[in-house]
Amino acid sequence: MLRCRRVLLALMIILATPLAAVAQGTGTQAPPSTAAQPPAPAPEETLLKPEQLEALVAPIALYPDALLANMLAAATYPLEVVTAARWVKDHKDLKGDQLKAEVDKQSWDDSVKALTSTPSVLDMMNDKLDWTKSLGDAVLAQQPDVMDAIQRLRTKAQANNKLVSTKEQKVTVQKVENKQVIVIEPTDPNTMYVPYYEPATVYGAWPYAAYPPYYFGYPSYIGAGVIAAGLAFGAGYALGRWGNYWGGGCNWGNRNVYVNHRTTNVWQHNAAHRQGVRYNNASVQQRFGNNNLRAGASDRMDFRGKGGQQVLKPGDRAGDRGGDRAADRGGDRGSKDFGVAL
Repeated sequence: MLRCRRVLLALMIILATPLAAVAQGTGTQAPPSTAAQPPAPAPEETLLKPEQLEALVAPIALYPDALLANMLAAATYPLEVVTAARWVKDHKDLKGDQLKAEVDKQSWDDSVKALTSTPSVLDMMNDKLDWTKSLGDAVLAQQPDVMDAIQRLRTKAQANNKLVSTKEQKVTVQKVENKQVIVIEPTDPNTMYVPYYEPATVYGAWPYAAYPPYYFGYPSYIGAGVIAAGLAFGAGYALGRWGNYWGGGCNWGNRNVYVNHRTTNVWQHNAAHRQGVRYNNASVQQRFGNNNLRAGASDRMDFRGKGGQQVLKPGDRAGDRGGDRAADRGGDRGSKDFGVAL
């Protein structure tokens, strides 16, 4: 009898096993692991419209050409902008030739290195990272359109009597490639003054209600009355020792930029300095994507997190849109979503 019970028990176990397996296969499945990351959306061919481009470049269209050129190039390397801005803050004790010598040792693109000599600009680009990446994406996908948008805004500011020569900068109208362009240069080539202005004041009534201009405010030491009158300028940055990183400008005839004396007359994007940040335009991805994937895969981990979104997802930071630090006097007033994709 005991042996019979053992046989029956064994038989029940054998029969129960496949049934349990079937139950496990057809029952409610466990939720997928939260560690799994969805694939990044495929880049699209979407380009910004002229009014979107004007809104995007409104805060910098009246910057001197040399500074503007470095900013346009550096914006295509957003992770290096973050790295450099953090490095500068961590090395505030370095000044003059000592600072320049240490910057020379860094692996950043020359345009990013140049901006370490104008730290308020570098800090702004780091702080407004969603805007910086949108600007860089536009430069890569439609650089001629970006240059045209800048010239349209300069023309508006000049017609509004807000863009004139001052002791800080020289404004001239030149004929290039059978068209008139407005060129802005430092009065002293060894000193760079960063202009601050409110778009509504310098450009006049903004015609694109759906795309208000970006506006980043101004330092607290500049009075509101000065901004209300037009352009205001911060303290000048000495560029003498930084000469090998400056001397660039804008080729308005060909609608492109060059960043310093050491490069050819046309700036070329270097995907190695992209540090793995993906391109959001299919054509740009096709041109640079493979090189970009090979470049900086390990270096970017400290800044972006394992999922790749830690730093370059500034929309999660409070205050990046629709209001900012008190010193900005209004923050990103009227800023719109330009389809930032990381």
